[in-house]
Formats: sequence, structure tokens, C-alpha cells
Amino acid sequence: MKKIVMTTALAVVLASCSGGGPGKSDAEQALGQFFEQNAGVKPSFEDFKVGSCEKSESGPGYACSVTGTAEFALGSRKQREPLTGTFVFDRVGSEWKVVGTR
Repeated sequence: MKKIVMTTALAVVLASCSGGGPGKSDAEQALGQFFEQNAGVKPSFEDFKVGSCEKSESGPGYACSVTGTAEFALGSRKQREPLTGTFVFDRVGSEWKVVGTR
């Protein structure tokens, strides 16, 4: 009986973790493409973290909090900017894309 309860609890925990938005590497890649398309510069990221993701109720995708530092190469100099915000990610084909911000 104890084994059944533990197995059921583990299944519930794993089910709640899967499918809830992009993982760290997918979000980092999607944000890099987003900045490159909108600013013309692809940044590198440091201390990049994806916080909680919530299914968007007003449209497609998942709204995920993101923190870290973005570094942009502008000619011969580099500019570092804090990265804190909520971005909306959605799966387009086999890739995650940024489809909005909050």
C-alpha cells in the first residue's frame, strides 16, 4: 500500500513539471533569436534562469519569468544589461519562440 501511495505521488509531481513551458536552453535560444530579430544583435546570457511559467489565458503559449544578464557586442565594445521580465513563449513547429512580452 505504501508503495502505491509513493508511486502515485511521484507521478503527480512529474506530471505537474512536464509540459509547462520551455526549459532553460530552449528559452535561452528563443530569447537570443527574439533579440536578434528585433534589435539586430544576438546576445550571450549569464546567470540565465527561467522562473515560473503559466499557461497564457489570453492567447497561445506560456508566460515565463526570466532573469539573468544579457551581453551585447556592439562593434568593438560590449554592453551588459540586466535581464528581468516576463516573456511569452510558444512552440512553433519543433522550436520554442518568443511571441510576446508582459
